[in-house]
Amino acid sequence: MGAVILFAAMVLASFYVAMARPINAEEASVSTLTLISVAGWLGAMLLAHDGIPSVDRLLDLLHYLATLGGLLAIFGLFQFVTGQYWVDQISIPGLQAHQTVFSATLREGFTRPAGTAVHPIEFGAVLTMLLPIALARGIGQLPAVGARRSHVFTRWWPALAMGLAIVLSLSRSAVIGLAVGAIILALTWTSRQRIAAIGGLAGLLAVVFLAVPGVAGSILGLFTVIGKGDPSVLSRVESYAIADAYISQSPLFGRGIGTFLPRYRIFDNEYLLLLVEIGFAGVIALLLLVATSLCSAARVYLRATDAGLRGAAAAVAASTSCGAVSLALFDGFSFPMMPGLWFLMMGLCGATYRLWRESVTYADVRIDA
Repeated sequence: MGAVILFAAMVLASFYVAMARPINAEEASVSTLTLISVAGWLGAMLLAHDGIPSVDRLLDLLHYLATLGGLLAIFGLFQFVTGQYWVDQISIPGLQAHQTVFSATLREGFTRPAGTAVHPIEFGAVLTMLLPIALARGIGQLPAVGARRSHVFTRWWPALAMGLAIVLSLSRSAVIGLAVGAIILALTWTSRQRIAAIGGLAGLLAVVFLAVPGVAGSILGLFTVIGKGDPSVLSRVESYAIADAYISQSPLFGRGIGTFLPRYRIFDNEYLLLLVEIGFAGVIALLLLVATSLCSAARVYLRATDAGLRGAAAAVAASTSCGAVSLALFDGFSFPMMPGLWFLMMGLCGATYRLWRESVTYADVRIDA
């Protein structure tokens, strides 16, 4: 709770700094909207932390998240195959579109899936955060609650769909996030489980490369062009000097949350953007919040005796780590889905710790009685 309060205080301090200086109407409006968004993210985090009453309910929630992630991935695969987004064809009676939110994005001749996200990068980031949960479900770290038993296909289809969609999203940040989540989660597996996972990954990649000619070269090209004049990489490198000029003007609290508009510059690095907007104090508070969440989940994994709770702690810690890494690769807080899910995962890290502490306290009370 202390880490949450500290981060919220730093965001409010940056908002005060923004409103205390001369500011145009657009910056003031976006800053206020961003402040409301941050409140919503923190609300979801606190609800997850305190609102889950038992380990069984936590496992149920994680199973639902894995299933929803699988369905999102399948919709993305449908977009890839058909070459259309479909979401842009939805028309809500009484409402009129004023700007294009969804539009097909191509790379190397392939349609990049985005699901219901506004961009393939966000789509990939969301799936990389949900994939560790799906992998933990498939490998058996998240047991079925009660008397329910799952068929092997029922356990594994979300992970397979998400893995396939992440690869076909043709996103560097998604591939890196996939690797980070898989490696962290694999540290909690047995040798036999790791061998099975490697075999499954090899089979998945073989199916992708054989079924979609040219996609292998496109994925490899995402990384081989680094340092060879890739516009995306050059843009990120050039952003450091621009960001430094703004950071030096107000290094402690920044120029104000949400005040650095996309039309000024897109950094493709949320931490760099946050240094400009909420300063070093705000970014340090955010990193402290992330570290607190990961340490809580790690403590549960190392000390808990309940297998389901240990598996949940490992999964949500890997998911939180994926989100933290992804933010260094794109401006994640500028998108609607990614930050909400990331703060939810941090809240679930806290929930595993609270449920473990409650079980330990209850056991102590029974022994004393």
